[in-house]
Amino acid sequence: MSKMKSSEDFSGDFSKNRTAQRKETIMKYIPLIFIFLFFAVLGCISSSPYKDITPSELTSNPASFEGKEVCISGNFENNSISGILMGGKNFTANYTNGTLANVCGTYRAGRIEVDFVNSTLSISTDRDVYRSNETLKAHVDFNSPNSGRGQVQVSGIRNAFNRALINETKDINIEKGYNGFDFEFTTPSCEECSALSPGVYAINATVNTDGRTFEAYKRLTLERNASNASDSQGGQGGNSQINNTKNNTKTYNPQAGNNASAGVVTVEYFYIPGCQKCEKATPVIENLMSSYGGRVNFIKYNANEEGRELAIKYQIPGTPSVVINKGKLISYNDYNGDTAKLDELLKEAINNASTSPSSTVPAEKKITLSVPSVLAVGFLAGFNPCLLAILAFIASVTLATTGRRRNVLLIVLMFSLGIFVTYLIVGVGLLRIIEQSSSLQATIRSILVVLISLLGIWHVYDAWHLRKNTESSFYTPKVFIRLTESVTKKVSLPAAFFIGALFSLIKAPCVGAVYFVILNMVRQGEGAGMVYLAAYNLGVVLPVLILGTAIAFGLNPEKVEQFRKERRSVLRLITGVTLLVIAVLMYAGVI
Repeated sequence: MSKMKSSEDFSGDFSKNRTAQRKETIMKYIPLIFIFLFFAVLGCISSSPYKDITPSELTSNPASFEGKEVCISGNFENNSISGILMGGKNFTANYTNGTLANVCGTYRAGRIEVDFVNSTLSISTDRDVYRSNETLKAHVDFNSPNSGRGQVQVSGIRNAFNRALINETKDINIEKGYNGFDFEFTTPSCEECSALSPGVYAINATVNTDGRTFEAYKRLTLERNASNASDSQGGQGGNSQINNTKNNTKTYNPQAGNNASAGVVTVEYFYIPGCQKCEKATPVIENLMSSYGGRVNFIKYNANEEGRELAIKYQIPGTPSVVINKGKLISYNDYNGDTAKLDELLKEAINNASTSPSSTVPAEKKITLSVPSVLAVGFLAGFNPCLLAILAFIASVTLATTGRRRNVLLIVLMFSLGIFVTYLIVGVGLLRIIEQSSSLQATIRSILVVLISLLGIWHVYDAWHLRKNTESSFYTPKVFIRLTESVTKKVSLPAAFFIGALFSLIKAPCVGAVYFVILNMVRQGEGAGMVYLAAYNLGVVLPVLILGTAIAFGLNPEKVEQFRKERRSVLRLITGVTLLVIAVLMYAGVI
């Protein structure tokens, strides 16, 4: 006869069962805990009494902010930002013009009674007045909201052709808090050839990091040396050939020995009458052009008259300057008066013009998101075990209840619409929070990195978990399953929409992980945030729509469920690794 279990054995079994049940309960509700924590953190962050607004919002509707606590960001100019005066006992009024700062206080009667000021970016120089060809030392102070990689650029003293005559960019490591960077330049000459006159000029400091751009400026005075003044005056009566030359287009006759590439190369020469550097360069340039004959279309422009518009477009640093095929720019600084080197540079540029177009003329380039790429990312995010499981369940219940495949398509359409609308509304809400409070961007990015890392680890864990267990740690509450079954049996379209909306929130960690990345990309984009959000959300529901349509036209829902069960571990692993890579790239500032 078998022995009966003692009371201690029963007590031990009961204790083990309770422990297992507790563990299972905790794992089931982790998704809801994640969602709650995410929105709770956002709520705590945005609980500051100060409302972040733009200066334009304040000046366009001042009455709505009267007596309210606000924060604005901008550059100081005579103790004001964008015309909004600063005052109060906490305002020291010692901020240099051009300093970028965030100011918080109470708005009253057209000014802000300052509570505190956080300086973000400023640039200073060792003095305020410089002469030509002197050493200019600049120092940039940047108070960064977070750590990462970035670039700092100092540029300015723009000539008549809008060319910055001092310009340097550095790749930098940025620490959270204070950062200092030093630059050293030689001031440009105030002379005709550089298209620069004595006067007041601005130098700008620009920091790019974490997808954001910060700008500050400082004004300084540039004076002409006595030697520059006499040289310039003495040159005014120079070469009459240059003084009397207007817009001349010359196509020379071909000559033997021409080594130019096939095809006509356009060479545009910019000069200024009275420029001594031009007087030395002109004979060299014209003689070389004549040697190329009909293969060169040579055009001369007075940069102060008929060629001014083109000179501004090319942003030439001064005269003499030569532009080949509207691309390659050769200026005085490239040969420093060595006419033999000028001849060599011109030959090389002309001979290579047809085979390797140059890009030295400044051109603006913008990196933007594309709707197809965002749609594709959404599609990949939507094609996961979570949505496949609920789709197979809906199809099976609908077919078992009504026997009509058309009803499957109707339910799936409304279910997908519920997911689409909910994610769109949540995305727009999060974007509005980010846009209204620029100071939150770094914090939200840090939260996204942590969340995506945790979700990635969880996906990898679930891939391992599924190899030993039949149920996923991504648990759908039984209440939701019963509710879905009830709605599906009744073929209620409004209720199907509601179920889709509810499902999108319950399964946010499953589908919404990549959604966080899209939000981070969108906030760095320009003007098309709603389009990208809509494209991503459409991509998320596309797999449901495609499979729902396939089931409506004959696909067995059991095959969908079988595919999901066989592949879900692999899908979880791929998703988890992808999320971890994304988190690392976001932390490093790459995306």
